[in-house]
Amino acid sequence: MPPRAPHIPHSIERSALQKLIALGPLARLSLHPAGEQTLNKMVQKGWITLDGKNYKISEAGKVAFRTKIPEER
Repeated sequence: MPPRAPHIPHSIERSALQKLIALGPLARLSLHPAGEQTLNKMVQKGWITLDGKNYKISEAGKVAFRTKIPEER
């Protein structure tokens, strides 16, 4: 199976984005199972920002979360 396109979040990224949408800014440990490396990649993609010790979802993150997962890969 080919890898998912980088603009479509995988399940762990989607979980973190969903928590941030529902609860607002959260600390890294609250975004488990997303680890530090996953969160750093999400910051690089522009989906989340680090505000002090809390992560916040960006508009790009909201768009990524709403992106449909293709049925065929």
